[in-house]
Amino acid sequence: MNKKRNYYVAMLDGKKIKAILGAKVKELRSNKGLTQEQFAENVGLQAQTIATIETGRSFISADVLAAFCNYFNVEPKIFLSKNINYLPDEAVNYINEIKRILPSFSNEKLREIYNILLAMNK
Repeated sequence: MNKKRNYYVAMLDGKKIKAILGAKVKELRSNKGLTQEQFAENVGLQAQTIATIETGRSFISADVLAAFCNYFNVEPKIFLSKNINYLPDEAVNYINEIKRILPSFSNEKLREIYNILLAMNK
């Protein structure tokens, strides 16, 4: 049986979308402790461009979005999301290393690792 789903969609306009994206860029940049100048240098833009994005006065191209995603190691949807769960860089490094080595384990060992993680998460 298919359940009917109703979604509430707030009315948005381009100005609001630019403001949401700009606020998220600023939040991500600030969380890393970067100035606009430092962030701009890291993604190959001018500091003034970052300022206009963060204030919602301008929008970004797909190439700039890709640069931001790659720099912050996030998916594009993050830039239009309200809530983000932040992890320190060290935690991200651990996660990436774990992802790299997990395929080398047998199913039995993966089950053990899974059970250990479940126990630790309680």
